[in-house]
Formats: sequence, structure tokens, C-alpha cells
Amino acid sequence: MHNSEFTFRASRSNKNRRFMIKHLEGFKKVSINAANPDVSSFKTLVKDILHGREMLVEPGLSVFTLPDGTIFEFYGIGSHFPDYLFSHSDFVNSYRVPDLHSAFEQLEKHGATLLGKVVHMSTSCSYCHINLKDGSVIGLFQNDEEMV
Repeated sequence: MHNSEFTFRASRSNKNRRFMIKHLEGFKKVSINAANPDVSSFKTLVKDILHGREMLVEPGLSVFTLPDGTIFEFYGIGSHFPDYLFSHSDFVNSYRVPDLHSAFEQLEKHGATLLGKVVHMSTSCSYCHINLKDGSVIGLFQNDEEMV
């Protein structure tokens, strides 16, 4: 994976924070099967302890964004998601990559397979889910828009 080289300093500047978040690749999203009662403490962690900002997208789906831009999606009863999403675990980590197609090609050389298809949300945002050789599922996404 690509590692950005930035020096992170405490800054109250929104301009600096937006620049750092926009240029950060790596771990940025967690999807959670909230229909499983064993994971209920994670919603408390994200909302009350990590101060996630909640947005309701559809019935049964709660989405929280942390101050650093990390997204947590809680899929509960009534939400819609592909059958394969939680086939290996109640948690699916997604990673922001600079080039989605190139990242998938590199992982494919190590036995990864595409689940479903690459979804293009807009000209600057696309994502997919991948089954790794060990059977675990991860997400990859590319977002060229500024993340705030």
C-alpha cells in the first residue's frame, strides 16, 4: 500500500486539516454488521467516545464520520448490502487508495478476487469489495474529491 509522507502537527487550521485528510491513503472506513447484538458496543465507541458525527442514509443504516475523516457504517435490520459483505466477519475494513484499478491489479496477483463490480458513484469516487486469498473481505475506494 501507498504510504504518504507527512509530518502531522497539532494545528487548528481547517486548511491544513483538509489538506492532510485529502492526501491520506490507507484505512478510512469500517462497515459493521450491526444486526449482530455482539457488536453494539462499537456504536457507543464511535458515537460517544470518538465523537462521530451521525448521518442516517437509509432505514437500518447509520453512518458516522470521525473528525479525522474515518467513516463507520453500521448495517442494522432493514439495511441493504451485498450478501458477500459480511460473509467472513461482522467487520469489513475499507482502504482509500490513490488508484483503485492499479491497487486491485496488484492484489489480484496475490490471489484476490473482485466481489460484485467496481461501483462508480461519480467521476471522482469509486469503490469495490475484494475477497482476499484467505477468504477475508476488504473494500477499496478511490475518492479524488476533498474529504472534509
